[in-house]
Amino acid sequence: MKIGDRVRLLRGTEEGIIVNIKGDKIVEIEIEDGFIIPTMKNEVVVIDKSEDLNFNKEEKEEIPVQNKRPSGHISKGIFIGLFKINDNLFQTYLINNTGDDVLFSISQYDKKSISGKFIGICRRFETIEIGELTSSIFNESKKLLAQIIFHETQTKLKKIPLSTELRVDKNLINITTYIESIEKELAVIKIEESPGIEINPQELKEKLFESNAQPNQYKERRRQPNYQEIDLHIEMLSNFSQSFDSHEILSHQLSEFEKAYDNALLSNSEKLKVIHGVGSGVLRNEIHKRLSAKKEVNYFEDGDKERLGFGSTIIYF
Repeated sequence: MKIGDRVRLLRGTEEGIIVNIKGDKIVEIEIEDGFIIPTMKNEVVVIDKSEDLNFNKEEKEEIPVQNKRPSGHISKGIFIGLFKINDNLFQTYLINNTGDDVLFSISQYDKKSISGKFIGICRRFETIEIGELTSSIFNESKKLLAQIIFHETQTKLKKIPLSTELRVDKNLINITTYIESIEKELAVIKIEESPGIEINPQELKEKLFESNAQPNQYKERRRQPNYQEIDLHIEMLSNFSQSFDSHEILSHQLSEFEKAYDNALLSNSEKLKVIHGVGSGVLRNEIHKRLSAKKEVNYFEDGDKERLGFGSTIIYF
């Protein structure tokens, strides 16, 4: 027994094709409805070709002689190519007759499930062997789905990724095209290509600058005339402990300042007033240093000089 043999189950009426052999005892058989059944080797028998001749002679006589297309080139596009190994097994190729490399995925699905068959990359103007398909592709309930993503060398033309359902007519197998690069006759199915989207770089640039001119106006419409205030005197803050040393106090004050700053941004405030006191100036200087590095700040200044001297800072967003 070998892959591709047509077999019959001894304990039933089912017939199918061997699609995989596992070890010395197990074979996997794909029956006509597309289901794969694992079976013991000693429970199946290979159907002799003479049996087909005896019982299906009239049917065999009706099969038309292959009508070959002229040898040579095929049209521009991406194609699935099928090479007939026997009536139930087909060597499968992807033909990329375009100027772009493509990432491809070929699946087979029905109403209940989808099964991935092949995935890979095919270079431009290349034909590659991707695997084998069985005669289940002729079953209308087991459809093929081809998905293609283009990697373009021409940056001005953007192609839309393809997701195409392929219907394989049984009569198509008898119409072949000679593919010179692999020296084989293949039945070819075109994966329809979507038109590209022409992109004008200058127009794109102008629209980008146009959109950049809008944000400030947008903020003015959204922003409410409000401001927030926080007093960083240590006795005014929560989670303060009398056991804090000077370093811990400064760290706690800066942490509370960052929280107030974030809240002001989230509430879309116009300004934030920070009361930090005069003291030695360490807290004020550290806050000003941090504000200088924050991109959301429009400017900041000392506030209420008459009442608080240099004991507060007002931040404008």
